[in-house]
Amino acid sequence: METTTTTTTAVLINITELKNLLLDIKKSSICNVTYLVDDTRSKTIKGVKQIKKLVNISHAYLNHDYTKKVIKLSGDTSFIAEELKGKTRITGTILISDKTEEYILDAKVLNSESAKILAFFHNGKEITEAEAIALNLWTPSYYNPSEKTTMGRGLLNDDDNFRIINPYLINIKKIKLEGIEYKIIK
Repeated sequence: METTTTTTTAVLINITELKNLLLDIKKSSICNVTYLVDDTRSKTIKGVKQIKKLVNISHAYLNHDYTKKVIKLSGDTSFIAEELKGKTRITGTILISDKTEEYILDAKVLNSESAKILAFFHNGKEITEAEAIALNLWTPSYYNPSEKTTMGRGLLNDDDNFRIINPYLINIKKIKLEGIEYKIIK
């Protein structure tokens, strides 16, 4: 029996095209996204986080209203989300930083979904977690993580909990929307 494999080629797009693609999403959608972000557990030296991580999230949900999601999952109809701080909502998928004016993806991720750290970076070079330990680049929270409150200021149980990701569009490396994979070029 002969088997054939097909490879899909990612569509190359720039940041402006990515922004426009995301602005066009008007309904609830799922995407697979790979992005680079500061690791909050790393030390900050001269205002710069020492470790960045490349993360892939297999199912990030777009156009999911935070308030409605908490009310639906908790049953507490009195819940009101706090105002965004430092960001302004453009659409259900896009925010803009008030400080830098950079565009930001707004997505929700269920705890049951896969979020995988693909690599760590220090000064632009890939590094292992063990190397970061040896270089003393982690804060105490890396070794002793604090217990986190669930979304809705603790209204949700652990099984229903979700998190919000807000990567800057300039840090997104790949995104798959409606079956099409896009690779972001600078």
